[in-house]
Amino acid sequence: MKKDNSPRIVFFGPGMKEEIPQEDFGSKAAGLGIMSSLGIPIPPGFAINVSVCEDYYKSGKKAPSYLFELLGEGISYLEHATGLSYGSPRKPLLVSVRSGAPVSMPGIMDTILNVGLNQETIRGLIFLTGNPRFAWDSYRRLFENMAEIVFRQDPQQYRVLLCEMMKEEGIDDVVEMDCATLMKLADQYQRLFISLENSEFPLDVKKQLLISSTAVLRSWTNPRADSFRRMHPVTDLRGTAVTVQAMVFGNMGLNSGAGVVFTRNPWSGEDGPVIDFKFGAQGEDVVSGEQSATTQRELKKAMPVVYEEIRHIGKMVESHFHDMQDMEFTVQEEKLYILQTRNGKRSPYSAIRIAVDMWHEGINTPEMALSQLEEIDLGSIKVPRVSTMDYPVATGTPASGGVATGRVVFSPERAIKDAPSGPVVLVRETASPDDLEGIYAASGLLTAKGARTSHAAVVARHMGKVCIVNCAGLEIDRVNNKCRLGGQVIREGDAISLDGNSGSVYLGIVSTTFETPGELLEIVQSWKTASSKGGTPDDRQTVHSGKTMPDPE
Repeated sequence: MKKDNSPRIVFFGPGMKEEIPQEDFGSKAAGLGIMSSLGIPIPPGFAINVSVCEDYYKSGKKAPSYLFELLGEGISYLEHATGLSYGSPRKPLLVSVRSGAPVSMPGIMDTILNVGLNQETIRGLIFLTGNPRFAWDSYRRLFENMAEIVFRQDPQQYRVLLCEMMKEEGIDDVVEMDCATLMKLADQYQRLFISLENSEFPLDVKKQLLISSTAVLRSWTNPRADSFRRMHPVTDLRGTAVTVQAMVFGNMGLNSGAGVVFTRNPWSGEDGPVIDFKFGAQGEDVVSGEQSATTQRELKKAMPVVYEEIRHIGKMVESHFHDMQDMEFTVQEEKLYILQTRNGKRSPYSAIRIAVDMWHEGINTPEMALSQLEEIDLGSIKVPRVSTMDYPVATGTPASGGVATGRVVFSPERAIKDAPSGPVVLVRETASPDDLEGIYAASGLLTAKGARTSHAAVVARHMGKVCIVNCAGLEIDRVNNKCRLGGQVIREGDAISLDGNSGSVYLGIVSTTFETPGELLEIVQSWKTASSKGGTPDDRQTVHSGKTMPDPE
């Protein structure tokens, strides 16, 4: 139930300094409120109290009567903040509708983008931007998003149409589709939607907002969310808030894009941003695992000013939260917007290195660092390394360090079934949070597509699983339960090994050596000893924590 002293709605945006309670409005809104107060560029938005989720389930999964009124109040604020008008045929405001759990659950619940587009507002978007290609790309994205999340249609049917259109046009990436092709695709989507739903796609923008918000509430109990809460004992959570933000567009043009940045390397612990960025994309393209991305090197070369701004903001949020951060961002025609920040998921080795480095830099006290290491079995931290002289059969992009060996399986269901008999490696075209239980059962994850910062890679890393994404030459034949890897045919049940430090994939079982991060453990032990005696160590000159394990780039 809503606390008596807690408002039903809060607002955030440039120039606002209101503290937003995480328990009532979710970690996403709380983080946005803090970033706003720090002067970090964020899109304005509002959040509706977690109590709306409690009331939704209490009434048998029906939207509470006050939800429509609160959404209207929030939209009025956004119209004032942006100078745009929701549903306007001339200056349309579009919004994203996001979940907002009190704890970070990356990729577990649902997000819907470009809400507010219809046949009238798309003309307004073209008038406002002079960019019809961008407008129609946003429209097809709304179709895909709402069909899957709101109406629970099979997204594969829309992907088939998209792939067929790309094949017909002779292109390899959606960003290459022109305006005429996107208009044709939107028409095909409309026909498919009608055939599946026996009704028109919802064109009333107020209805779009309401049903999108309801879908976000419903996602609180989707199978992914239930699995996540079961694997990470999270208790006493009341539900999810509804977070709505003004859209910013990474698909607007060549100088736009979307990305994710970890302020430090989440598998090696090295200081410096780890960035996955896709030009001409919206945020879900990167975190979904469906598409590959460029790295910080390419972004720095193409947009040096944006890169430096990201580095600067990263240091600001680290200093405020006293922890490594995972931030999602959008660049709209070379203007940077941060969409959210949260404490980053990391491997056990990375956790101890980051804790020591942040203490060494004066960001953390020993007490803070020990608190961040509470759930980690420090005595079990060993850094595995492949010691074979064999050549790898394939290489991909490392997304979580370590070495994993096991029998190949091609589905999360098979991983769960076979894991009790010995280690398995889950091999997928792309992985999503829907594969959560399979990733948990496996010792490693190998994907043909995807980025290092996709939600599935983040989940694998947090679980301590080795992960390699974007593996060149990996082709999966699910019909015959086999794959081709570097020209070799691998069948389900064959053994492979993943080197998450280098991104190399080997046939069979490889020999492995283990290193213990002795210097780091000594520092942490000195904190524990001092704490037990009522003191605190203050010598920050005795450790170079990067010695044990170099950055695996």
